[in-house]
Amino acid sequence: MQMNKRSIFKLIILCLGFLLVIQQSKAFPLSPQAKISLITVSPGAELYSMYGHSAIRVVDPVQDMDVVFNYGTFDFNTPNFYIKFIQGKLPYNLSAGYFQQLLENSQEDNRSVYEQVLNLNLQEKQWVMDFLENNYLPENRSYLYDFFYDNCATRIRDVFKKGLGNKLIYPQTPLDGPPTFRQLVGIYQAPHPWVDLGIDLLMGLPADKVASPTQMMFLPDFLMQGFDKSRVGGMAPFVQSKQQLFKATAPPAEAPLLTPSFIFWVLLVVVVLVTILQIRQKAVSHALDIVLFSLTGLLGIILTFLWFGTDHQSFSQNLNILWAFPLHLPVAFLLLKEKKSTFIKTYFLVTAAILVLLAVSWKILPQEFHPSVLPLVLTLAIRGWYIAKGSKKVKSSTNPYK
Repeated sequence: MQMNKRSIFKLIILCLGFLLVIQQSKAFPLSPQAKISLITVSPGAELYSMYGHSAIRVVDPVQDMDVVFNYGTFDFNTPNFYIKFIQGKLPYNLSAGYFQQLLENSQEDNRSVYEQVLNLNLQEKQWVMDFLENNYLPENRSYLYDFFYDNCATRIRDVFKKGLGNKLIYPQTPLDGPPTFRQLVGIYQAPHPWVDLGIDLLMGLPADKVASPTQMMFLPDFLMQGFDKSRVGGMAPFVQSKQQLFKATAPPAEAPLLTPSFIFWVLLVVVVLVTILQIRQKAVSHALDIVLFSLTGLLGIILTFLWFGTDHQSFSQNLNILWAFPLHLPVAFLLLKEKKSTFIKTYFLVTAAILVLLAVSWKILPQEFHPSVLPLVLTLAIRGWYIAKGSKKVKSSTNPYK
């Protein structure tokens, strides 16, 4: 899940000289002393690394080989990179490099590194190595990334299932984590409240599906936990041994003050006071309404595009459109007119009613909404009512910004 230029640069360095090693491994089969393990790198401070990272390590002391394969890279030089990224059509790649470099990079970034040596016989190790070599060929290494179902962790999970088949039994009981995809990623987004809000707004109903134990392994930490609980060849543990290769120092705890919830609850209080003042002073102004509804309408347009115009499965069927409705953007600018038409009053009256119903049914809807959205929904409901009903009782102003 490495996703910035710095990480791509590091991976280019990792690949220098690797072709020689890979050619040697093709020329000579793995020795009985070879080991294959799962490497898990803990989440980092940078946003691109907040979910952690997984890789497969192959060590063969007889061939002096110690390499890692990971499925979490992409090429910034891909034609139409940004368009493909937005559309969900950007190819991700299997990359390979020296393990020591990965370890040093993790230490530099203060990210813990864990290794689980896997309980495989020589034939199974050779199959994994051959599969990875073949998958690393230029014509095979690319795939279309999907955040929940096809990423750097799920690819590794599936490699071993393909090689061992029914002999490998992944955990059947839930892992130690929350049940839905949205709640799982929320663990890692929590230290970044504004990023958490942004990603949560983009995810639709598919993110609220309960993840099976195998599906939970789309996150590196849960892949590691899943391997710990897996069995191979009957009751034998899949993980032969486990060790922590590097322990990161705990960063200082920082509680951000200006969180989305704080800002939006303050906004709600301010809007309530402004609305009361406007009614008491008998002066109509819709400057605030134009800003609020045009911004939420713009968000609605973005959500609609992600739903219908991209291949991102997790962004479809997004019920945030119930409050961030695309039509809010053009209709908001109709408030610039001095006299409000029946259409405008009806539109905002219906909008206010929908928003109130949304707030009342907050906990029973199939999609889980971000907590900070509730005060925003109430804010829009109050202003929708004011436009439709409240403002007709006060004297109209010729300047909507007065």
